Amino acid sequence: MRFYNLRTKETTEVPDNQIKKRRTKRTTSRGIVQERYAAVAEVEARGGPVTLYKFIDKKTFDGLKVPEVD
Repeated sequence: MRFYNLRTKETTEVPDNQIKKRRTKRTTSRGIVQERYAAVAEVEARGGPVTLYKFIDKKTFDGLKVPEVD
């Protein structure tokens, strides 16, 4: 999966075994619960670890065969 690194302004290809998925829920001021789905990867860049996020849709999220983290 491709991630965009905001620090280096480059696209990085990350193998599936380094990707995890994350579901974030929040409640709006009107009481509506919203869910966002993201793929998360931790890679080495410029001599240190960098966490990359990519927001994805529910269909892609459900299709990923990787572990889900909180």
